[in-house]
Amino acid sequence: MAEVSLKTQNLPLLAMIMVAQLLIAYLLSSSDFSWSVIEEFTQGSVVMAAIMLLAALFSGLLPASIKFQLVYLRLNNTLPGHRFLHLAAQDPRIDLLALQHKVMPLVPLNAAEAQQNQVWYQHIYYPLQHEPLIKDAHKAFLLWRDSVVVSLVIGLLLALGVITVPVVAAVFAPYSFLVSVFFVFASVLAAHHSGKRMVTNAVVTWLMQPRSNQK
Repeated sequence: MAEVSLKTQNLPLLAMIMVAQLLIAYLLSSSDFSWSVIEEFTQGSVVMAAIMLLAALFSGLLPASIKFQLVYLRLNNTLPGHRFLHLAAQDPRIDLLALQHKVMPLVPLNAAEAQQNQVWYQHIYYPLQHEPLIKDAHKAFLLWRDSVVVSLVIGLLLALGVITVPVVAAVFAPYSFLVSVFFVFASVLAAHHSGKRMVTNAVVTWLMQPRSNQK
């Protein structure tokens, strides 16, 4: 049986993130909040379902490269692996002398970011990608990366919808998009942290491997 991808495993949590921010936005917009908005077929539930569907669709269609650009606000060399030597130097778990000894045959210490990512991915991450320490960080990184995208889309739909779509304006207040703004910033911070942990966890695991197991 084929293994379920990390991105697919994240779908329930990603759906919860979307539901949470829409419910908070609805709560702040309505003085007579009722749980029937998610328990029954109401105008509010239809609007929220439509917004979630559009956000999920956009996230699914958006290339991963653009998602990374949104998370890191960089046009080039957007992956955390592009800076793995710098990130490793900041991690107290990593013996820098041991790292330099093992990495120098693969890449110079002043290597360009593109070369760093190639070496990190091919020699460090890929052979050990199923190790729990690495896999868990990678899963979290993908979750928060996608959370940035869906939160951006939901915020845009709310901001534009309350102005141009009467049914959306009837459910959400003009300032409701600010909830999504908060989720975007929180998700960016979480994605940055998880990305760093994915890179450094891979380096930590790699350094612990017997030399005969390293490629």
